[in-house]
Amino acid sequence: MGHHALEERHALAQTLRSAGADSPTLCGDWTTAQLAAHLVLRERSIVELAGRVPSDRLHRLGQRQIDRLVASEPYDRIVDAVDRGPRWTDVTWPIPTAFVWALPPVREAANLLEYLIHHEDVRRAAGSHEPRALPVDLQMAVWKRLPFAMRLTLRKVSRGVELDWPGHRRISTARARKGAPTVRVTGEPVELALFAYGRIDVADVTYHGARDDVALVRGADIGI
Repeated sequence: MGHHALEERHALAQTLRSAGADSPTLCGDWTTAQLAAHLVLRERSIVELAGRVPSDRLHRLGQRQIDRLVASEPYDRIVDAVDRGPRWTDVTWPIPTAFVWALPPVREAANLLEYLIHHEDVRRAAGSHEPRALPVDLQMAVWKRLPFAMRLTLRKVSRGVELDWPGHRRISTARARKGAPTVRVTGEPVELALFAYGRIDVADVTYHGARDDVALVRGADIGI
């Protein structure tokens, strides 16, 4: 069983502790406290999880729950819950869904990119744009998750997109495979993941393609 999501969760929690409660993130106007609350509730609340879908009403309900948690719990306690992860026996947080997220196969399949992207949301909002030196097996785990992620996050991009990890095969969107004008984005898997999740301005990647096509991709609505 893999362990990358677990290790990244612990690393993210440590960065959240170092940043403090009121630091900026790359998640819109969320502070680190709101991001930490999102991470806790995402695995413990159907309401907050539903708030990630494109519905203004559900988004408001999810945001309200985040803000209530931030207002009612000390920041250190929220971050400790991020670090600990969900447990179906945990009585401190009433949990309808946590037992599913606590299963190692679910944790590894669904959480690695979530933790990794949000870890960089904290680091790079604070000016730490230098990529972390990450082991090859972690980079490979991220790379394996990118084909599925691309189908969700790049679905609105009207040009083909090809992600290229030098020395490895490329992965492409359906439009690229069908012969649409294509932009190739090159970088390490973590940087490609940041691009694929809309962190265009902080992703350490290079673009290859016609100027207008590159501009269109860089300006597209990328994300879930």
